[in-house]
Amino acid sequence: MNQSVKRRRWNVPHMLSMAVLILGAAIVIVPLLWTFFTSLKSPAEVFKDNFVPEVWRWTNYSDAVQAVPFFTFLKNTVIILIPVMIGTVFSSALCAYGFARFQFKGKRTLFLLLLSTMMLPSQVTMIPMFIMFKEAGWVDTFLPLIVPAFFGGGAFNIFLIRQFMRGIPRDLDESAFVDGASRFQIFSRIILPLSMPPLIAVSIFTFMGVWNDFQGPLIYLNSNDKYTLALGLSMFKGLYNVEWNMLMAATILIMLPALVVFFVAQKYFIEGISISSAIKG
Repeated sequence: MNQSVKRRRWNVPHMLSMAVLILGAAIVIVPLLWTFFTSLKSPAEVFKDNFVPEVWRWTNYSDAVQAVPFFTFLKNTVIILIPVMIGTVFSSALCAYGFARFQFKGKRTLFLLLLSTMMLPSQVTMIPMFIMFKEAGWVDTFLPLIVPAFFGGGAFNIFLIRQFMRGIPRDLDESAFVDGASRFQIFSRIILPLSMPPLIAVSIFTFMGVWNDFQGPLIYLNSNDKYTLALGLSMFKGLYNVEWNMLMAATILIMLPALVVFFVAQKYFIEGISISSAIKG
């Protein structure tokens, strides 16, 4: 009798947790299902009450690709994405290595100043950066979207990698020094391989940010042939009407790579944000 009462008491919190998780999953999944089903509807059926389309129009996807220069936008996005990922991961790892392994005067103050930049909204620096890139003649080029990635990689990325590197024993550095390794050799051959989980997490964050970035290309790119995928979606919106079925079809196509990358690298993403997993065994 007591065991059954105890089990019921333990089951109530478990059931509440499951209910919250199911509710949260529904909040995320229902908009995705609405987007998917809308992408398969005809223009006349978009505003009907039925959630699932009566006739599934798979041709909306091919029509969406042909309606705009989709593959040109894809090429532009990749041209921006690859160097930004390389620059962000390398520069943030290098800065994090300096904060995690070096001792210098003002280190704590400098690190707190770095973290304080996360409280600044992007709108604060938007106009000064635009004026700076305009004076440099970089407007309507990919350079304003690529070059900043090589200068630090972002405060949050530096913080994430730095916390991970602090968990790596310093005995490895001392052993490498005894063997004649330089600071950069220790960084590239010891610290970076051991820091792979947070580096992959930063890569995922960067991929998601660049792939879905709308504000940056909107500010700096003026020519249609330089548009990215996120900016190209706006071409489905006319002055007086919106082709919702085509827009949703293009949205699904753009969303798929990000979903695939996240689910494939999910294991490393979780390890990357876990500070305690810096060294195993």
